[in-house]
Amino acid sequence: MVIKTQELQAHFDKKTEGYEKTEDGYKCKVCGETILARTITHPVWDGPFPMSGSGSCEKIEHPYCPKCEPNPGFRKGPIAPKGSYHNPIHAEIISTGAIIKTDVKP
Repeated sequence: MVIKTQELQAHFDKKTEGYEKTEDGYKCKVCGETILARTITHPVWDGPFPMSGSGSCEKIEHPYCPKCEPNPGFRKGPIAPKGSYHNPIHAEIISTGAIIKTDVKP
């Protein structure tokens, strides 16, 4: 599954709601365990064609509670930045109902 950059940010925002800030970092609101983080590598699919990209990877710290949540592993799905084949800019326009005039002349 390809992860859109905005979906990844929304996932982190929702996930961190279950964590409480302490002097030493964060703890789980459910069990009180100290939150750990694992560096996970995501390939970046930023090209104009399916599964295409520059060959780069992005390493992101994924927080998790070692008692309540599964260990996130080392690799996850590819990330698709806005404007790429898997995360086109026009998809946002279509979902918002915005109207674009394509017949405008300079």
